[in-house]
Amino acid sequence: MVCLQAHLSYASWRLRVFHELFRPNPSTRVAFSRVRAFSTPAAERPLSPEASTPNASPTDSVQETAPIDNAAEPTPQNERHPPRRPSELLPHSPLITHPKPGHARLHKPKRRPVAGESDIHLNPWAQALASPVRTCKLTGTRMPSALMTKWGFVKRSEEDENMYLVPVGVMKDKLSPRTTPGPNDPSNRNENKYKNLGQLTIRIVDRLPLLRTITEKYWKNRSKKSRKTAPLAKLIPYRWKHPVGPVTVEEEGQTVWREDMPDFALRMMREEVVRALKWASDTSHRLDRKVWTAFPDVKYAGVAISSITYEMKPFERMGCSAVLVLDRNGVKPSSTHGVLPKIPTTVFISHKRKRVPVFDLTVMFSEAELRELRAHHPRFDNMVLVFRPDSKPTVNAMLLLWKLKGLIYQDPVVEPPRIRHHKPPSIWRTRHILELLTQAEQLSPEK
Repeated sequence: MVCLQAHLSYASWRLRVFHELFRPNPSTRVAFSRVRAFSTPAAERPLSPEASTPNASPTDSVQETAPIDNAAEPTPQNERHPPRRPSELLPHSPLITHPKPGHARLHKPKRRPVAGESDIHLNPWAQALASPVRTCKLTGTRMPSALMTKWGFVKRSEEDENMYLVPVGVMKDKLSPRTTPGPNDPSNRNENKYKNLGQLTIRIVDRLPLLRTITEKYWKNRSKKSRKTAPLAKLIPYRWKHPVGPVTVEEEGQTVWREDMPDFALRMMREEVVRALKWASDTSHRLDRKVWTAFPDVKYAGVAISSITYEMKPFERMGCSAVLVLDRNGVKPSSTHGVLPKIPTTVFISHKRKRVPVFDLTVMFSEAELRELRAHHPRFDNMVLVFRPDSKPTVNAMLLLWKLKGLIYQDPVVEPPRIRHHKPPSIWRTRHILELLTQAEQLSPEK
């Protein structure tokens, strides 16, 4: 601001400005007058009788009555845009104007999905990758929690004091509630042999080779008397142990790892996948949604399966699909190495080359489970099924199929490794000649 009245002292002018800035806002809309705001004290006093006489100069009367006339007759522009107080024209501190700067950033309006994002909840791979990232308790690997299984401690019965670490994530129908009924209750004699000890769970990567290694190490070192703690005590998180958690020192010594844990985990996972496939088959009724596409007469070979999927017509959400191989169609193991033909892990759908996984259920399931599926619905009698999720049950079935495939991945017992035929090395290769010379030196008698 600039002092408009040169005959005023700076202190008086500053005091007048502060009075104007901090005066209360009047209830009535009175137009602000520059002449009234920065006039002398004598100009603001009531008019003297001399000033109201006809001999008064016309300029003085105009100067004194102009603000009153302007305030008495408000224009439409003033009514639409009321004048602002002088204090509102000054810059304010950000602490006053924006007391919560992060609120607007964290509460932005949600962006509406575009055409390709409206059905993202039907994409099982997107749902798995969007799940929270967690750490495997055994390996320390960080990966989406949808691709790992929850493990917890359970008790078989009241007589058995041991606490067994089992995959509770795939045993929900076999676990009884935490509070068991009384001995005289007839519901106590049920088929559920395990008692759930609560919601204390850890996450472990689904790999059969890892479970076989742990089982071998556990039962090899379990009988050592030099151990002061239980072998599975390190798997118990610190927040579970006494005095922070509910697990006491006595219960730590009662933790047991099943001797048949690899086979037990595989059996529980297979039963859960079969149950999910049945549920998905019962909930998908509309044929126009193309949830199940059957191919009855296909040879059990990688080239044949790749050809029929490549010749399919394009359809919506092809990338969310998977190929299920349900029968070997009479194919027997090779007489050379005794291994069945290898099915490719991925194939292309239609000429748009959408890559999808292949689940060979003849390897992932046992014969009893395949017969159970075929008895449940006729669609499982086909040789090949193209499965595309279209609802929550079908998405869950697809994720469980992927977890089962990861469980048996590179397991030499369930999934035999691929046989590689090496060509005989040429005698002119330098490496082969050096190997022959080394072998000759080792076989020669010492001098």
